[in-house]
Amino acid sequence: MFRHENIFYMLWDESHLWGLMLWRALKDLEIPARIVSSQDIRGEILSTRPPAGLLVPGGWARLKADSLGLAGMSSIRDYISAGGKYLGICGGAGMGLSSASGSPCLDLCHWSRKPMQDRLPNFSGHVRCRVRLPHWKESRRDICLPVWWPSQFEPGDNASDGVRALAEYLEPDQDFWTADLPYSDLKQADICKWEKVYGINLDPGLLRSEPCILHGTMGSGEFVLSYSHLETPQSRQANRLLRELLFTWLGWNIPREVKTRVSSWDLKNIEPVWEDDVLMRCRQGLEEIIELGRAHFLFYWRTPWLLGWRRGVPGSPVNFLYAMAGHAQGQRPGRKAQEFWKGEKESFARHLDSFLSRLKTYLTRERLAMSLAPSSPEASSDLDLQQEKLELFGSFPGYGGLYGRLIQPLDHLLYLLER
Repeated sequence: MFRHENIFYMLWDESHLWGLMLWRALKDLEIPARIVSSQDIRGEILSTRPPAGLLVPGGWARLKADSLGLAGMSSIRDYISAGGKYLGICGGAGMGLSSASGSPCLDLCHWSRKPMQDRLPNFSGHVRCRVRLPHWKESRRDICLPVWWPSQFEPGDNASDGVRALAEYLEPDQDFWTADLPYSDLKQADICKWEKVYGINLDPGLLRSEPCILHGTMGSGEFVLSYSHLETPQSRQANRLLRELLFTWLGWNIPREVKTRVSSWDLKNIEPVWEDDVLMRCRQGLEEIIELGRAHFLFYWRTPWLLGWRRGVPGSPVNFLYAMAGHAQGQRPGRKAQEFWKGEKESFARHLDSFLSRLKTYLTRERLAMSLAPSSPEASSDLDLQQEKLELFGSFPGYGGLYGRLIQPLDHLLYLLER
């Protein structure tokens, strides 16, 4: 019989804002959990102290796989085969799929990512879904689930692998966006015109009846791969689904007094507990960047925790840094966090000053470039500006440049603060 600790492990590496969001949700929903690193996974933690389940948040699946390495990936597969459970959300779901050329994954099933030309490549917000979760009283009802720029699932050739859809997309809800366009404001007849301008699929009709959440088995264990961010703040139905799934895996009945909704996450109003001067400069500098972007119609707030941006503008990295710096300020540092930050903050401050200064210039130049020709997440329409974008943020998909030199130490600081 597979014996496990009555606690979940959440893989921290390469999750950034999405890791913070899931960690907040676990605490709010009173799910027993601890943070683990790729280094822990490469060790023997999954075999010597197996958890009730391994939770892998959003983020770039390829970077997560690179962080784990072959040893870490093998450790996860062995854990599941022995009777463990795996929940992958968005990027964590992508990592659970079958490997593609040059992109190793966990190969938990024969499903893969749908090709770009066949899917909706850039959508976000809530989607009405049909959920089929056994023993859940809300099963077979339509509920709204949040998605934040996921891929889509592609069935494999092996129809007997036991994978089934726990949730399927039905239709967009009121806050649904396709690329940077609010779908509720669009006329169906105009979508094909927008597609010619953007050069990508924009019609959410491509989602209807497509799977949003998959369930399958591997050896004696099981996995759930969810392109819905069930941990999204204030998304009540998604939060209840997450709570139901994890309590079921623990074998616990859900107490009446347990919260059913993840609390609001207002990035602009996080009260500082740690009065660190460099973290304060980071947060204030990014607030100035956001206001500059808003003045030039490049940024806008979609929710208290989520920045919106025009297609081609690197808004996600700004959102990530702002959320993470604010969260760090809201924590009381222990000895390890203080020692780490003492050794990093001088270098961080130097890179921060350069990043903020160059980003201000970049945004105003990008505003002009977009007025002349459209940009995309992959490249600016201005070749000279594209080089500056690479030096600031690195190549897309993924990250690097000055942003990489900021996000990596900040991410490790948060790991130490939360662990």
